[in-house]
Amino acid sequence: MSDDNKVNRRDFIATTTAAAGAASALGAAVSVPASAQSLLAPPPGFDTQKPLIENWNRQLGDLVDVTTGLRRDAPELGDPAMRDRHKIFCYLLMKLIVRFWNGNKRGPLGSYPLRQAQLDRPQLPEKPQRYRGEMMANPGGLRVNWDRYLGHNIACIAVDGNGEIIDFDFNHNDFFRSSAEHAESRMVRRLFSLTDVFDGWKTGRKLSDKPHIASLNDVTLYTSLESCAQCSGVMSLAGVRQIIYLQNDFTAYKIGNIMYNLANRGAGVDSRGDPILDWKGKPVPSLPGAPIPIAGSEIQLDEFKKLNDANMAFARDILAAKAANNLNGAFFVPDNGKPDFDPSITSFLCTDVALKIFQDGAARLDTLTLDPASRDWRFPDKPDNKQILTNQDCLDKAKEFFKYADIEGYRGSPHKL
Repeated sequence: MSDDNKVNRRDFIATTTAAAGAASALGAAVSVPASAQSLLAPPPGFDTQKPLIENWNRQLGDLVDVTTGLRRDAPELGDPAMRDRHKIFCYLLMKLIVRFWNGNKRGPLGSYPLRQAQLDRPQLPEKPQRYRGEMMANPGGLRVNWDRYLGHNIACIAVDGNGEIIDFDFNHNDFFRSSAEHAESRMVRRLFSLTDVFDGWKTGRKLSDKPHIASLNDVTLYTSLESCAQCSGVMSLAGVRQIIYLQNDFTAYKIGNIMYNLANRGAGVDSRGDPILDWKGKPVPSLPGAPIPIAGSEIQLDEFKKLNDANMAFARDILAAKAANNLNGAFFVPDNGKPDFDPSITSFLCTDVALKIFQDGAARLDTLTLDPASRDWRFPDKPDNKQILTNQDCLDKAKEFFKYADIEGYRGSPHKL
């Protein structure tokens, strides 16, 4: 089991042990409460769902462990060439985040003690301090560094089954004043738009009783943060094949893993009704009813551990600073008002420490070289589909896509195809 799938079982065991001890103390003559009996089997209606039947009495640690599922549904992760392929798109995502980086969570003015490297160039008067918005190297004309807060530094990109990059999007909760504008949810809505869902009555072959445009099960989303319940649900409904995330969200309850383990499975056919092939070209017998959740550690992405470690250190340090009323350790100190000591992950993803990790990952896109065994590797290797990109094609396309996004792309927009 990888480190990101481990949970604190001590509290779980202590709680359940205490409950069991209390029940046994009542004596053998006392019947077991109905609430305890209900744990033995799913209630009526749910007792016909195979995944619930199989997992009803398992411990939480088992429900979030996806080790077995990954071996079954994504065995290609064992191939170094496949890990290289995923890393290419992870580095592209990091480079896009750096390009559109905006840490002005509380506005461009005031003091961010943990963001001193993001101060704007000296101005007169020097007070109040002003912090940079986007990290554009050469602003000018219509290319401006936006300093107004346009969204958290959480983003995702979508890649189709051939390795073609579809689009990217950011979290825009604050921009739209909505807690539902997460990057993955926005990206799924964009994907449906790209497939012309409103014009799909008689478009193409059907998958079951749905038009082929209603399923995205050959799409992979690469996201900077482990998905929440909303995004996991939206991706499940959309049929997104898998999601690869660069960092854990310790407040997301491993919901993506739980949904994946508890989801029913459907026929292994793609959006055109053709059999989906595994990495060796054999038909896939079934597909999970929720995206396959793949942590960055599963593809040996170094930045995964760095981001998690830095996030936990940030939370510890900022809470210690709050206890000591140390303003130099606060996330934000306004000129007038209450300082911000919130240890939230969205604050961490504004800091210099987080930015440096993303910058280092972004730089790897430009310096990455593939060994011969990986360079010409295709996935899945379908002889009759010449559109599948090699790993080198994916790397070249990723660099081209960034050049396009640097000029034409911006946060919160549909992007030209």
